[in-house]
Amino acid sequence: MLAVLIAVLAAAAAALLFHLAQPLWDVRGKNVFITGGSQGLGLALAKLLAARGANVVICSRSENKLELAVAQVRAARASPSLLASYVAADVSSFDGASTALAKCPFVPDLVVCCAGGAKPGFFLRHSEADFHAALRTDYWTALSTAHAAAAAMVANNSPGRIVFVSSVLGFMGLIGYSEYSPMKYAIRGLAECLRSELQPHNIAVHAYFPATIYSPGYEEENKTKPEITKAIEGADAGLSPDLCAAALLAGIQRGHFFIVDGPIGSLLRVSSLASAPGNGFLSDYLLALLARPALAAWRRFGADRMIRSHPSRSISFAPP
Repeated sequence: MLAVLIAVLAAAAAALLFHLAQPLWDVRGKNVFITGGSQGLGLALAKLLAARGANVVICSRSENKLELAVAQVRAARASPSLLASYVAADVSSFDGASTALAKCPFVPDLVVCCAGGAKPGFFLRHSEADFHAALRTDYWTALSTAHAAAAAMVANNSPGRIVFVSSVLGFMGLIGYSEYSPMKYAIRGLAECLRSELQPHNIAVHAYFPATIYSPGYEEENKTKPEITKAIEGADAGLSPDLCAAALLAGIQRGHFFIVDGPIGSLLRVSSLASAPGNGFLSDYLLALLARPALAAWRRFGADRMIRSHPSRSISFAPP
């Protein structure tokens, strides 16, 4: 038994060393297309990639916002010869996303699906229109963009990378997020399917699960967020868009499938892997030993207890 344990640990250590020894994916000279690129994470990532030597095209629905955003991307470029441009488009449909990619002056090496937003609120106070809007804003933008990007890459026999932006709420559900969390779960499922299906075409897939990002989108969602949700989130040690962009790029460069940016995300990731690839067998195994009891304790003695005792309990199920 001891010999078996030593052999397993040795194999895990060798796998970890092999993983660490792999060269990082180089962004220099790469062509990048980013949806939701006019603000928040999308804009921060566009500036970071431009500063690292990539050609960047950002996309969103608002041309006014795009004009202001692309000026920031151009200012961040490592060289004036690098392309920094934009496409104004609604990518929540296959036609819209295909049109947006067709306007792009290149077949992208990297496509990042940052478009989305949340409208927190109690389940029975949301209308049918709210859920349709969430499907369009959070899931269909990702689905349509990935479909158009994969089609372009395959048609041009061009290897590439597609990155989905989910959320820690794609690992766990929480009161106040019934309009948002299921869409982020769906993005995770889509990412897992495409990671499997697109391998023969040399298209890599990644999924990013950020916690709180202090961005204009966060300020907007707080306008409708229930007080109990705010109380559970507490003084969430969120990150700026710039720090999240750096964490996302680091994960892409290391080839991580599930990318997170903090301890909470790490615990949720290892406890939710199922058959998805990890970020290192031994480190994930050791972290998983801690994750399950820690998360169960947080749920039982933290979130659930606060929900049962919060004054909003009596109004949370009032009809719209």
